[in-house]
Order: sequence, then structure tokens, then C-alpha cells
Amino acid sequence: MRKIGLTVPADTAFAAEERIEHTFGIQLITPMYGGGARTGVNDPDFPVRPASVRGQLRFWWRATRGAKFETVKELHKRESEIWGKTDTPSSVVVRVKPSEWKERRPYVGPKDDNYGFKRFSPEGYVLFPATADTSRHDLVREGLAFEVSVSFAKSKDEDKEKGKKRDEALKKDIFCAVWAWVNFGGLGSRTRRGCGALFCKELAPERAAKDSVSKWFRESVNEYGLEPGANRLWPTLSGRILAGSSSRGPGKEASLEAWKMAITPMKDFRQTPGIGRNNVNSATRRPGRSFWPEPDTLRREFGLHAQNHAPSDDMPDGFPRAAFGLPIIFQFVGSRGDPSTELYPKGKRRMGSPLILRPLNARDGGSLPVVVLLQSPMCEELELKNLVKTFGKESIVNKKFVKYRNSPMKNSTNGSAVEAFTAYLKTRSFEEV
Repeated sequence: MRKIGLTVPADTAFAAEERIEHTFGIQLITPMYGGGARTGVNDPDFPVRPASVRGQLRFWWRATRGAKFETVKELHKRESEIWGKTDTPSSVVVRVKPSEWKERRPYVGPKDDNYGFKRFSPEGYVLFPATADTSRHDLVREGLAFEVSVSFAKSKDEDKEKGKKRDEALKKDIFCAVWAWVNFGGLGSRTRRGCGALFCKELAPERAAKDSVSKWFRESVNEYGLEPGANRLWPTLSGRILAGSSSRGPGKEASLEAWKMAITPMKDFRQTPGIGRNNVNSATRRPGRSFWPEPDTLRREFGLHAQNHAPSDDMPDGFPRAAFGLPIIFQFVGSRGDPSTELYPKGKRRMGSPLILRPLNARDGGSLPVVVLLQSPMCEELELKNLVKTFGKESIVNKKFVKYRNSPMKNSTNGSAVEAFTAYLKTRSFEEV
């Protein structure tokens, strides 16, 4: 088992106090979308911002070590002790030492192949927000290397044993947050679809193999004292990881191939003919009608539909794909008369996906496509733009979604799109590790 080793820095800005520090070497293994002070825009001079890293560490601490607390009050108390709050600065300092890296994946045009990926490829599917009118910016190319140093003030408790225990607990909190961030999180936007994925050799599994990842994850859970699967009012690590076949391309190619293998099943499950929709119309070459309930639900709610696109009597009302994350932008391309709108959690602008699709790199140079499940509270109510009405959680998960003809959720027991997707993954050679 890995020992958590931290050193006392010889030269810091906190000369008046003894501090404990550790430096992690990290590499970007997929393109980074955004990450700067402005949403969707990267900073060409400082692509990795200490504030962004700190925010990521706070989130992953809550999702891992924070899961042992049963209430939000208990969680916030310990979180403030570690990471600080508005009126109480933290002794934990995060520093970033970047390397010179000016390589970008360029934005070309609204109807072109962008960032080095085909327009309708799995990568293009994931990166579609980056090509929107307000977000047309270059991406940081994978390969960026940087160092993150985390330090904290050594305990001054007169009771040496008590102080030592305090320091050891804080070390474990910090290492666990970094471990989860570099292996399951990332930098910038769209990290839950694998953008901005990271690799830290020190904290990675030994081999890009399912048995090695399983062993590494179990040992890490024990080492950090985690309780995967706890139901909390905030997202936590569920303990469920599905892994596909390993990719061993040359260098960075292994990561990109594993990323593609991780995101392709989601694109297929939602959109591919025969799985998420009817086959392409041979006469018009347009995509067939969706097998998902949302389009016909919108047609009924707004009382609008294109010619030959009247809502089907067999299709139930609902928004099961809201379980994959919000908002959802509904645009009926080339279909006059169908209503375009946006779906949000009531009173909010977004809800993070409980599914993380990304490459997981190992020390042996290989990479595995993985789908990591978070245990997240279900959205209670949904609302549509330009419609004065809300929809309850029964519109997201419902047994009626299992039974209709051609339902993508037919392999779910309760009508959950997430459960149906994990079942679908197993038909694509993914296994739980």
C-alpha cells in the first residue's frame, strides 16, 4: 500500500510557521475546454489556475472523505476547517507551477470539423458546446504538464500525539481529494464527459487492466477510509466503476483512444439509429424520429409539431434523459413546426451528470475507458423555457418508460435512464470493477 509522504518545505511564504508540503506532477491527457476566468475560455498564459484546482479539490473532498458526514452542517464544519470559508482563511495553500505549453486545438468554423475531430464524431458530440455562438474558442491541447503543490501549517498543539493525529488526518484529506480529482475529475468544462482529464503517475493504478484497477480502487478506499455509496444531499463517489478494454497506442494516443471508447456508448445510446432513434430516412437522408419520450412530450406541451411529426399515442410523457445532467437544449434541426426549448432543474441553471466518462491512465503507459458513477440526489422538479409549468421527479424515472415500443430503457427495472445505460454498457464489453 502506498505511504502518504509529505515534506516540510525549506522556502515558503510562511516563514513564521512550520509547514508540511507535497508536490504532485500532473499531465493533461485529453483536450481542455475552458478553464479560465471566463466560462468556456482558457487562459493562454495561465491555463491551470490555482483557484480552479482548489475548487476541484473541495468538490472531490466532499465526494469522498466528506461522505462520512450525515448532515450538510457537519460537512461544512469539517470542509471549512480544511479549505476555509469567507471569514476564516484556510491554512491549506495550493500552488501551481505550469510548464511552457502553447499548443492548442483550433476552432475552425461552425460547419467544419473542429479541434482535429470530425463534426459528428463522439468527440464532436461531447464538444458541441464549444462550437456554440458564444463559446467559439480554441482548446488547450493534451500533453500540458504542470505541478500542484499543497501545503498546510503543522500543528502547534502542545499535546504532541494529538497534534500528530491532526496532521495525519489532514494529510489523508488532502491526498484523497487529489487522488479522486486526477483519476475521476479534470480541469475546465465538460469534465464529466472526459474533457480536461488528468494523469498523476504517483496516484494511478499500476496497469491498464480491469483486475489491476479493481485492486487499486479497493486499496484506495481502505487507505482513505471511504464509504462509497452513501446517500447524501451532495454528490458522492458511489463505488461503481465500469471499465472497457484497454488502449495501448503510442503516448498520448492511448488516452485519446480510451476517451473515444468511453464516450461512444453514450452518443450511441442517445442518438444512434436502431438504439436511440429510427433509421435514417432513405429519401430525405434526415435522422429518424427519436425513441426517447422528450420530443413528443414537447410537442404535446407546446401544442406544436411539424408536418408528419404528430406525437405518437404510444409514447409516454417524460424527460428521462434529465437523469444524465441538465440543462438539455432541444433543437429540431430541419424540422419546421417542432418546438425548440431548454430543460432546467427548477430555479437553477444546471445539474451535474452522475456519470463520468473518461480515460483512466495507468503507470504502465496504457489507458482504460471508464464510466464512474456518482451517488447524486435526484432533481425534484424540472421546468421548460417559455412554459409556465413544472414537472416532478416521476417525469425522470418511471416504470412506464420500460414498456413502450423501442424503449432505450427496456433493460431498466424502474425506468431509469442511468440504470438502462449501465446495462447497455455491459453489451459493449464494459464490466464493473
